[in-house]
Formats: sequence, C-alpha cells, structure tokens
Amino acid sequence: MLLQAAEQHDLALTQCIVIGDVGETDMLAAHVVGATKIMVRTGWGESSLTKFREKWAQTDPDYIATDILEAVHWIIGE
Repeated sequence: MLLQAAEQHDLALTQCIVIGDVGETDMLAAHVVGATKIMVRTGWGESSLTKFREKWAQTDPDYIATDILEAVHWIIGE
C-alpha cells in the first residue's frame, strides 16, 4: 500500500511519516520503506508495545505517542 501511494503521488517514502497502532504491520511496513515510524498507544498500540512486542522486536518506533494529537505535535516540533 505504501509503495502504491508513493507511485501514485510521487512520494519519497524516506521523507514520509507513518503513524500507526500495530507494530507488526504499520511499524514493519514503515521500516521496510525507510519512513519515520510513530506508534500511537491508542487502538491496538498498547498491546503492540507490550503483549505483542516480540513480533516486531527488531524494529523500534522513532517516537511513541499517547495519541494522534501528540504525534502531530511531535511532527511539527511543539
């Protein structure tokens, strides 16, 4: 999906940010394409960071946010 979006919208994925709540899909996909990875604790996020962390243990988020608003504040540097 990320590769398709990059092609359709002429994106450089290494300059993109992926915000997600599932480590084994969202964070791993972002890692594969070299995007910045932000994990949010909402939704599946808390479980991804604890109970299911071993499934994506080799990949660390660039930032862990409480929610989408905190992620946005981190992105814009507040």
